[in-house]
Amino acid sequence: LVHNNVGEAMVAFANPSAFRVYCSSQVLCGSLLALLALINGLAVDELPPWEHLETGFGQIKVREFGPQDGPLVVLIHGMMDSELIRDEWNPVAQKLARAGFHAIVPDFHHAPEPLTPSTLTGEALRELFTHTLSRMNRMIPARYHSVVKPKAIVMGKSWGARMAAEVGSLEEVVATALMVPALGDDAKGLLSKVHGRVAVGLVKNDQVVNFESTSKKLRAATAERRDITWLEADIGGHRIVPEFVDPLVQFAEGARELFVHDLEL
Repeated sequence: LVHNNVGEAMVAFANPSAFRVYCSSQVLCGSLLALLALINGLAVDELPPWEHLETGFGQIKVREFGPQDGPLVVLIHGMMDSELIRDEWNPVAQKLARAGFHAIVPDFHHAPEPLTPSTLTGEALRELFTHTLSRMNRMIPARYHSVVKPKAIVMGKSWGARMAAEVGSLEEVVATALMVPALGDDAKGLLSKVHGRVAVGLVKNDQVVNFESTSKKLRAATAERRDITWLEADIGGHRIVPEFVDPLVQFAEGARELFVHDLEL
């Protein structure tokens, strides 16, 4: 069903188990998901506020979910500057928090110029990650950060997936999730450097990242790896679709055992 009328969509969404609705507008989709929560009396977790974080590049904003001493998961949004895109990881972050993870979502849209999506390089992001973001792993007391590399999971969507792959080359990144990844012809070289476990999510009716060509390219680029989780959804477009939320939390749960620092202390 395709709904451009909110009233009609409310009726269709009233029984989500009987309907799968594809929205023609991402903004409309966000509104309808909120209506669905109200219609079905679902509890919606209150979002944490944006907090300021000092970095070597200047001040950025981040949202933190979950216990600060839980395994760290860094979630990187897509390129388009909109609240919808910045909030796209929220359902995953909230479920990770309930599972005991410490999830953080940096806002690169309103960051200092070197960290904005149009400018950010893999080198700059690795520097930010090593010196700032990974140190938000509070499983390790701050006094040990100079001798122990705090571990983390990184997940990214679209442009953010490419950035996650750039960071995934760091030894301290134990797992990397790439959702509807916007990767170019250098995908094989980029993915060959990713350290740790990998998850890839693709949507069949994605009009930005073509499902068939991207699937073929990424499977060829990772043919020699045996540690990849493949996620697929039929509809939803260029989004982190609801079908990906639970598998991504399960992917993080599977990597929890890799957060072992005691042998290094």
